[in-house]
Amino acid sequence: MKSFNIYLLFILTIFPLLGCQKSNKSTTQVDNKSYINDFVLLQENPNKETSVKITSPKAIIDPTINDIEIYESSIEIMNENGIDFQVESGNSTLNNLSNNIRVFNNVIISFLKDSDYNIRTNSFNWDLSTSVIDINNPLDINFENTKINASKGFYNIGSSLLKIDNTRFNRKINNSEGVEEYQVEIKSDFAKWFKNDNKLVFTSNEKQVETTIKFLLTK
Repeated sequence: MKSFNIYLLFILTIFPLLGCQKSNKSTTQVDNKSYINDFVLLQENPNKETSVKITSPKAIIDPTINDIEIYESSIEIMNENGIDFQVESGNSTLNNLSNNIRVFNNVIISFLKDSDYNIRTNSFNWDLSTSVIDINNPLDINFENTKINASKGFYNIGSSLLKIDNTRFNRKINNSEGVEEYQVEIKSDFAKWFKNDNKLVFTSNEKQVETTIKFLLTK
């Protein structure tokens, strides 16, 4: 049994439709779902170093499968210094039994201390009692003048480490006057981004990391 503290707050209106009957020939179906406005969920991880806050204007609880369907969800991951990063998505599903959340539909991960740093993907899965977010989908990563594409990856919240596979790195370099002088392109099997140091490391298995520098003609 996993140990975690979880607090579920239903703010404003809860609409349980217990006893709402739907006619289906000779059988009667009962809707046991609860429909919630202004949904808020707070969870503290066992190590007390991080906490998670999930908010949504609308959520539906299905007790038959222990799922909470969350719409237009916002997830804040907080540490002792405040919000570490934030996840916005069109939908997410939280299973009460497994404590696993699936986030999908236009997912944007934003590192709030650096407004120009974000990751976009289709979906990811996360066991909320662990510190690892599994992103088993292509990623589009934006770091200031840098764009990185990868086939998949995972982010370790505890170590602030992002690991990605099959990476393609592109960066524009400007001079002191803001004029673009050259571009850098790097291809590798793997890459690691160390968030605390803002450092990227590229590695490959059987081939060298490919680096291309394109010098631009400027007047």
